[in-house]
Amino acid sequence: MLDPKEKAAFDGLITQLRAADPRFCRRVDRLSTPKPRLHTAAAVALWLLAPLCIVFGGWTGAIFAAICCAYGFRLYAKRNGNAPQPAWWVATRRVP
Repeated sequence: MLDPKEKAAFDGLITQLRAADPRFCRRVDRLSTPKPRLHTAAAVALWLLAPLCIVFGGWTGAIFAAICCAYGFRLYAKRNGNAPQPAWWVATRRVP
């Protein structure tokens, strides 16, 4: 937990960084956003791989197909992400 003076100084540094290098700040902000197309494409690829695993893999392929389907459902559910999380430098207020 930062003191109010330290927090003000830190916020000033962040403001200066955003003013000095907006391109870098956009790239850093983009890291925290979910990638829905990538998650959807990976889920579809896993679902298409599952029947092939069953056909060519026997019982081991069936286990692998179940894992592929489960992870595909997880990725598909995650495609929109949870509520966007604030960046690491943003202080959150906790109310006791």
